Amino acid sequence: MRADQSWIGDQAFGEDAGILVTVTYKSHQDALLFLRSVLTNDAGAGLLQGPGSSGKTTVLKRLADQLPSETAVALVDGARIKPRELLSRVLAQYGYETGLQSNEELVQMLSVFAVQQTRTWQPPILIVDNVDRMYPSALRILNTLSELKAQEHFAIRILVSGGDGLSALIESPGMASLADRSVGSFVMSPLSLREALIYLHARLGACGVNNADTVFPVDVCDRLYQQSGGWPGLMNQFAREAIGRAAQFPLRLSDTEAKQDAEHEQGDAMPDTLLEEVPEVDAQEESSSSPPQLIITRDGKVVAECDLNERKTLLGRSDFADISIEDDFISKMHIAFLLYSDALVLLDLNSANGTTVNSIRVGSTILKDDDIVSLGNHRLKVANAPPIGSEIAEILKTHDTVKMKNLIDVRREKARKRAKAASSSKQRG
Repeated sequence: MRADQSWIGDQAFGEDAGILVTVTYKSHQDALLFLRSVLTNDAGAGLLQGPGSSGKTTVLKRLADQLPSETAVALVDGARIKPRELLSRVLAQYGYETGLQSNEELVQMLSVFAVQQTRTWQPPILIVDNVDRMYPSALRILNTLSELKAQEHFAIRILVSGGDGLSALIESPGMASLADRSVGSFVMSPLSLREALIYLHARLGACGVNNADTVFPVDVCDRLYQQSGGWPGLMNQFAREAIGRAAQFPLRLSDTEAKQDAEHEQGDAMPDTLLEEVPEVDAQEESSSSPPQLIITRDGKVVAECDLNERKTLLGRSDFADISIEDDFISKMHIAFLLYSDALVLLDLNSANGTTVNSIRVGSTILKDDDIVSLGNHRLKVANAPPIGSEIAEILKTHDTVKMKNLIDVRREKARKRAKAASSSKQRG
């Protein structure tokens, strides 16, 4: 393959492709019109929905670029963002240095700014992409910001984007204030076959290809459209890969053929709305760069994936739990996960409806890969559990209550050995 072919693929369809190769299409244009109408509404809150390959982020960036220069605009990616990071990023884009203030002080600073702007009829705009992947604590901050008012007018115009479940998230009890303000949502649509041809050729043209047919003939464009379902993000991916496989221009249909795998599936990354902040485990106890993971499902559908990085993680219905799950049959603080270098322990916290592991009711147990924890209407599949040593393997053969007692003994013995080794090292030093 010639070097210039690789260059064309990267420049026209790569992740770092510049704004000059951004091509709008009907759904893209309609989304911009909807979002602009939201900003002129007194309620000033709207939702943009669609899979991760639909171009939502491109639409939001284009909107932010087109707003008047005097407008205070903050555009943040909400994926896995924490409260302080959210507030700091927003204030920074509004022109404030946040320093070491607490979350409460940051909210107050933002409130004062928003109220001042609204009183001069220039309310600031907050755009949050991937809001369905935010931590619950950050979502609560967003809901608080949506309540701010000045002279009976909402003080911040808010636009949020997310996947197909965004409307359900905004309508949940914890987001009531934002839901009350929402003037509606816009759902992105894929390109038509004709739009896809124009889209592919326009991106090539923006990179200096005078005759796009010499790269992508019509039949190749049709095939790329079929593979991507008309979603621009996937079309970019397949187009770039096809160029990478081609021996020469123009491309042939055989260049578009590749084994399809999970990374080509349509849709957003898995929403993280049930996740909570998880600080790193103490380095002395950490044995792997890949932490244990819980794959949370309900009615057979995955609703969240959660890494267990902390020494102790609480799961329950309460907003104060590290992992909060809305389920009437889950207690406010239902179970705890204790993470060690050689064991992941589950403890039931005297829950009302109990906990089962692999269909057996437990009070406490050591978890292994592929164990299924059942509580309420949810199932938690365990992945990447710490490798179990011979001592722990023997413990697993015993009754639950004995398991815990023996595990504690093992942990204490290891702690004594570490302390003794540290003491001996210090004495030698």
